[in-house]
Amino acid sequence: MNLLSTCYVSIALCGFGTSASAQVVSATFEFIFDPISGDTAYAANDMSPDGRWIVGTMDLNGDEFPDAGYRWDRMSDVFTIIPSPGITSGVAVVNSVSDDGSVVLGNIPDPVITTSHTAGIWTDADGWTDLGFLPNAGFCPSKSSSYELSGDGTIAIGLSWDGCSGRGFRWTQATGMQELDVLGSGGNRASVMSSDGSVIAGFARGSFSRTAATWNGNTMTGALIDSMGAVVGEIEGEITGISDDGSVLLGKGYLGGADFWYDAFRIDDGVISAVGGGSIIGGWYGTAMDIDDNGTVVGFDTIPGFARRAWIQPFGEGPCLEFVAWLNSLGANVPEGTNLDVIQAISSDGRYMVGLSAFGTPAWIVTLEYACPADFTGDGELDFFDISAFLTAFSENDPSADFNEDAAFDFFDISAFLTAFTAGCP
Repeated sequence: MNLLSTCYVSIALCGFGTSASAQVVSATFEFIFDPISGDTAYAANDMSPDGRWIVGTMDLNGDEFPDAGYRWDRMSDVFTIIPSPGITSGVAVVNSVSDDGSVVLGNIPDPVITTSHTAGIWTDADGWTDLGFLPNAGFCPSKSSSYELSGDGTIAIGLSWDGCSGRGFRWTQATGMQELDVLGSGGNRASVMSSDGSVIAGFARGSFSRTAATWNGNTMTGALIDSMGAVVGEIEGEITGISDDGSVLLGKGYLGGADFWYDAFRIDDGVISAVGGGSIIGGWYGTAMDIDDNGTVVGFDTIPGFARRAWIQPFGEGPCLEFVAWLNSLGANVPEGTNLDVIQAISSDGRYMVGLSAFGTPAWIVTLEYACPADFTGDGELDFFDISAFLTAFSENDPSADFNEDAAFDFFDISAFLTAFTAGCP
């Protein structure tokens, strides 16, 4: 069997992969505005996994404060303004969106006391639906607050109260709002959830003011997260992010370092580790927010009560990198003096990121372009035509087929091509 036949056979055996650790080759940066009215997006709070749908809050009158929620369909470039539900005071805040963009989760002014709010769901057909609150909830200052929506839009999680002791909740149309297992000494909040709703995480009041916690989304039972040897007992901190499949938890917490500051951490199959050193700025603490299918982790550093700085750990390897500097190294040209405070979400393929900035600065979106060396046809897809193009180049000793760049055309080039091909394009 010759080398070209070996290539065909090997590709047939390897199949088509879906993950990649491709190189990021360029980045673009833009602020988010309503393309018709020019109104500013005050914050971008969530994005669908494919990067199409973005939700957050709008500034409609230019006073640099949010006035309404919005949903942006990037495919059609349509902004939908989501106002409060027929109430003259108070602002609808939008926090989460379903994968298909049809359901939006947020907070709406309480119909009785408009200085308070309750969790709500919005759709094009029905407008806002008040999700209510737990039976003993006080005005603390909310009756309930939403945090995340399942991928299909049928499950919502968040915070309600027993008096003024926090309780995590899970809501569906069939069950209404249900209290999650009360952990620690109260002070619970359900903050993040896997796409299918089977894993819920956040915090509870344990031995510390906040202690990382998780719940089973089906049984609603939960447990404080043990530090698995990082320190004795529970993790002082909280879960702030989760992978779509629920296999990776992200957060901020004290992991026993000598600086006594919180570090950004991740939990994979019960194993806890700091993300890229835990932070980018000495004396600040790190928070991990989201992760894509290629392992890239995004987050931010905070000095309490003051500033924040966004960071990225590309492909989950190496240190966390200051986000603005990293973007500008890729040609993004972030306007001078713009501080990107928090990355709220990253798309599953890692191409899009959204977030918010310092007071008075609009929300933003970043788009990344990746190198995909096995895409010989340049159409963004890996298929038979790329194999054929590689084989033609290989047979002609074309430099593009010298995958290991050793000036020879041999099995090692075929092996390198197979590795890139089966990895796929991000």
